[in-house]
Amino acid sequence: MALALNQIRRQLLAIISGIFFWAGFAPIENGVFPIFGGAILFYLLADRAFSERLISALLCGLAFFLPLLHWSSTYVGAAPWLILAAGEGLLFALVALFPLRKNLNGVLCFAAVFLLVELIRMKLPFGGFGWGRIGFTQVETLNSLYPFLGVSGIAFAVSVISALVVLRRLSVLLGVFVFLLSVQLIPVEDTGDNALKIAAVQGGVTQLGLNFNSRALEVLQHHIDATSHSGDIDLVLWPENSVDVDPIHNAIAREKLTDFISENDTFVLTGTVEKSSNGPKNSSVLYRPDGTVLSRYVKQDLAPFGEYIPLRSIAEKVSVHAKNVNDFVPGSSWQPMIIDGQQFQSFICFEVLDDDHVRAGAKDMDFLIAQTNNATFGDSPQAAQQLQITRARAAELGKEFAVVSTTGFTSHLNAQGEIVASLEQFTPGTLKMEISSRQENTLASRLGTGFWAVFGGLILIAGAIVYRR
Repeated sequence: MALALNQIRRQLLAIISGIFFWAGFAPIENGVFPIFGGAILFYLLADRAFSERLISALLCGLAFFLPLLHWSSTYVGAAPWLILAAGEGLLFALVALFPLRKNLNGVLCFAAVFLLVELIRMKLPFGGFGWGRIGFTQVETLNSLYPFLGVSGIAFAVSVISALVVLRRLSVLLGVFVFLLSVQLIPVEDTGDNALKIAAVQGGVTQLGLNFNSRALEVLQHHIDATSHSGDIDLVLWPENSVDVDPIHNAIAREKLTDFISENDTFVLTGTVEKSSNGPKNSSVLYRPDGTVLSRYVKQDLAPFGEYIPLRSIAEKVSVHAKNVNDFVPGSSWQPMIIDGQQFQSFICFEVLDDDHVRAGAKDMDFLIAQTNNATFGDSPQAAQQLQITRARAAELGKEFAVVSTTGFTSHLNAQGEIVASLEQFTPGTLKMEISSRQENTLASRLGTGFWAVFGGLILIAGAIVYRR
């Protein structure tokens, strides 16, 4: 009886641990909760047999990802959500593979295995899905560490702190607290140079859902109508899918866009689904004030099951919506854009998830843009979670971001990941901002997946040697 009660207690603690991890993300979005989640998880894993560790880790993962990814069921039903959450939960349960003890060696090994599992989730399968990484949750709490450690290093640091709480080594915890406090007090330069004036337009859609652009030209007209600016503007910025009909193949769309650019007499960056003989392309197209195309970036890191369907025969049995997805054609290279001598790059929607992809696109850029369409996820927390991810990227890269969405949240993020200004979700409008140039690359932007994989692997090898002594 006592044994059964103890098992139930541990299982409840595992579920609470997962809920704490989830609470680090929107809609709650408090960075302290994942620290407690990690502490409970370390307590459940240390000095336990593999079977016990596996059950605890799996329950924690499911309690984490089921609420976190519920937005994925918004318009496609429960099956895809449950499969995605279960898959991420199973990958998360890999943290149970390494035996741990409640000592400093166990602390480092726990943090290392947690780091490696997050890297695996970011890369595998089908190019990975990095949603729910703990490194995205600490912009408010460990902000000054991002330029040095990046998203991956922050996850390692949080895991160390979590495990130290369980050890109750007051001297070590005090040392960590003093270190973090001293880092937070490091003065940060507030502004860069050569500000570019941008008008980011949140045009909205006629209806939320998968068929947000079912009526041709409506979304384009929404963004034309929502664009409002006075004075000198260097760039009008529209979100992903803002031009809902390919203007190359549609004369009316081309005329509307040409007239708009001519009237505003400025550079315009649009998000367009362009046609090609091989399939559609998710493109970011920059127009000159005379209406000609200056440059074009085609999204490279496509979202599996959203922009292409792996295992199509199986996917179509799981969801009828899979049949309606035409496989997009990925781009093959980055295409930086230049206005008035300032170089910038756009990340399209989920491209902000992969560390190496982001590093490559952001290198040597003056500032960055995130174009996204959140209409397909309704009023779920998805949009707020994606903004949270982008904030972490701004802090990691030390560069300002102009974030523009069809339905929100359109925002100006400074180089510390703080929200300078933002439009209310689902309210069409124009957000004016001055984006400063910050061409320097942070230390974190130089440390890719390979570095962190080797770092975590070496800690586990050393930890295994110590464990067997």
